[in-house]
Amino acid sequence: MVNGSRESGEYIEKLWKEAFAAFGFGGLGSGLKLHQGLTPSILVLGVAGGTVIHLARRMYPKAAITGVDIDKVMLDIGRTYFGLGEAKGLTLIHQDAKQYVQKAVVQKKQYDLIIVDLFLGREIPGFVESQSFLRQLHRLLKKDGRVIINFLRELEYESVSDKLMERLKKTFRVVQDFGLYHNRFFWAR
Repeated sequence: MVNGSRESGEYIEKLWKEAFAAFGFGGLGSGLKLHQGLTPSILVLGVAGGTVIHLARRMYPKAAITGVDIDKVMLDIGRTYFGLGEAKGLTLIHQDAKQYVQKAVVQKKQYDLIIVDLFLGREIPGFVESQSFLRQLHRLLKKDGRVIINFLRELEYESVSDKLMERLKKTFRVVQDFGLYHNRFFWAR
């Protein structure tokens, strides 16, 4: 728990499993389609204990995964207690996600899948919903790449999540959303 909010564990795993299923990941559907023999590249912004990284690894066992988190303590906990230290093909980076994305755009990095799971307790950093950040995410995607954003839809975030949907539609060709409990997941390509 961080500031009274769950960052990892069974509840978070259930949220992500249902979101991945709703968007067709890990099976048939509109999720990430990979050609035989290719190694997908996945960027996870917001590692926490690593729940979403473990799920991505199960879906794409050969993936090269980069996890970025602003909280070094969370990265250390993930490495020590949640198996991230032994995970093959995983690079963990202690850095602000916004700064990482800006630098990655300049370096022309590209990913098949970008997962945005940025929470500071019960708050989401304001840049996540900004048009400039969404455009940067779009620039980081490979040709058929996908972005999934985990957002809130309760209290003040309900109207903000509606604005995020509109901004996503301005940046990406296809956008879908899926609500579950207090969360609203967005899928874009």
